[in-house]
Amino acid sequence: MFTRKTDLTGQQALINNSLVTRFDKTEEKYVAPTGLFELTSGEASFPSISTNGEIFYYVPKNGEIRSISIKNTASGSALAAKIQPNASHISWGANKTLIASFPTGSIFYDLASNYSRKYAPAIKSPVLNKAGDKIAYAYFNEESGEGNVSIADPKLESYKNILSTRFSGWQMRWLASDRLALIKPPTLENAQYSLFVLEVVGGALQNVLDSRSNLELVWSGNGQKIVYSYIDQYVQEGGLYVMDLGAKEEAKLKPVFDASGCVWSIDNETVYCTGQNSFVSIDTSTPEAPAKEIANPTGANAAANATNLLLNSTEDYLIFKNTKDGKLYGLSLSQ
Repeated sequence: MFTRKTDLTGQQALINNSLVTRFDKTEEKYVAPTGLFELTSGEASFPSISTNGEIFYYVPKNGEIRSISIKNTASGSALAAKIQPNASHISWGANKTLIASFPTGSIFYDLASNYSRKYAPAIKSPVLNKAGDKIAYAYFNEESGEGNVSIADPKLESYKNILSTRFSGWQMRWLASDRLALIKPPTLENAQYSLFVLEVVGGALQNVLDSRSNLELVWSGNGQKIVYSYIDQYVQEGGLYVMDLGAKEEAKLKPVFDASGCVWSIDNETVYCTGQNSFVSIDTSTPEAPAKEIANPTGANAAANATNLLLNSTEDYLIFKNTKDGKLYGLSLSQ
């Protein structure tokens, strides 16, 4: 490496510089994804997004719970846990907690502590609150035809009955620590949907919507407003509506979309929805205002096939599942 005819000091300096250049770690530069981009390479169900932008989802065919960061999509997804495959529904809580529902019953999982608890078949449609430390469910005795809407801790060490019921098929959602939303779906006797709000303290039950066909709804983050769609049974026409539970007045929005393809902004005023060819925003405070196009991506028929819409905490990305290929996609909302 050294020759007698050259300056040894210069040779050593050259070698040192070469080593620094070749072996020093190159600083990685993060480039935020833009436009429409693929988040998963395969089917992903029941996506949920945390406040730090980490997306959790379920792979039905093998039961994997995987996560991917919206801030580092290039690194791919990571395996968080593996549970039973073919869940029909997943209710997510904070701190890596979830309830997976199967034909044989529901199971609570705490992924952080590797704890699981299988619930008895009499516990119907359990759902976690946001904190992941309480569940709401219907406990129903099939022989007597009676039951209760109840709340408990996920381990079922203590519980409280809130409302007596003779209906076992309630669909529930936590609106706040002291309020639940109850949906009564269609039955053989009644093909209509009804929506109620149940007070945890006192058990007061308020009927919000009654006898709606093909009802789809999405709740605002504060649990005070709903955007919903249904088909008017008299004129057989669909419509999109908004209601503030405080005023309990239905206002019809000018745009006509299916509420299952909508998600609320953190401002509790704006709603993002999927149209036939584009994604739009709707100002619910001005019902007569037209929808405003926010993005018109090409590829994968993104807007027409989008479902399970989510927004990250800074609302610069829209996340959704494509019903055609089952994959999750991201869409940059930054202009």
